[in-house]
Amino acid sequence: MSIKVTALPAALGATVEELDADHLDDDVAAELREAFWAHKVLFFPQIHLTDEQHVALGSLFGDLAAVSNDDTDHRDHHTVDDEGKILVLDSSNEYSRANFWHTDVTFARQPPLGSLLSMKESPPSGGDTMWANTQAAYDGLSDPIKAALEGVIARHGRVGLTDLTDHPAITIHPETGERILFVNRGWTSSLTGMSHLESRCLLALLCDHMEQPEYVVRWRWSDGDAALWDNRCTMHYAIDDYGADHRRIHRVTIYDPSGAGPVAASPAA
Repeated sequence: MSIKVTALPAALGATVEELDADHLDDDVAAELREAFWAHKVLFFPQIHLTDEQHVALGSLFGDLAAVSNDDTDHRDHHTVDDEGKILVLDSSNEYSRANFWHTDVTFARQPPLGSLLSMKESPPSGGDTMWANTQAAYDGLSDPIKAALEGVIARHGRVGLTDLTDHPAITIHPETGERILFVNRGWTSSLTGMSHLESRCLLALLCDHMEQPEYVVRWRWSDGDAALWDNRCTMHYAIDDYGADHRRIHRVTIYDPSGAGPVAASPAA
């Protein structure tokens, strides 16, 4: 069995077709991983994953997080499976609408490797999701800005958390070796080693740069679509433009089994 991978005419993203989600053998897994690393976001139009298929497909890329419904740090969801691996994001819950640019959970020591979404109920209009390629955004920086970021540490936090987490501002992708701009508007609070004014201005410049349309792909959801993204080299934005219409999506969150967090890129030659 072989899958059909078609790159989208954007800075990232590809569609995957002809995938039998009941037969994920080693050859298919290898093809999917290669496409995942190359395109950063994979879209599976009208695949209509069952819960079992959702877990199996996500598990090809790493360990799946399990969260209890009693976890008050995850008020944006409840889980649907006994193991707590499938989270429900429902627009009727105010905490489910993450309508800002962010990379998931960068305020943790080990952010997720990625996530796999399965759309169960899309609104009749609106509700698109955008992803930005933070590797291409790094490549698009001028040499002076790249030089200014060498060795800089970015500080990440979230409202309600007292502890902040430090990650390199420039990281290296563990599979591709690509250099990545690892800051985001949602969770990055400052850049260390510089004044407050310098940090604020440079961080705003970087976020504005990364969010430019030339680095972005936008997906219009249909019921049954699925999307898998690499959290190490992308940001995303779930657009909240569908008013009172209903939007329900299932998600599994994937972690690197090694437990490794973001790794600093070596100084550029």
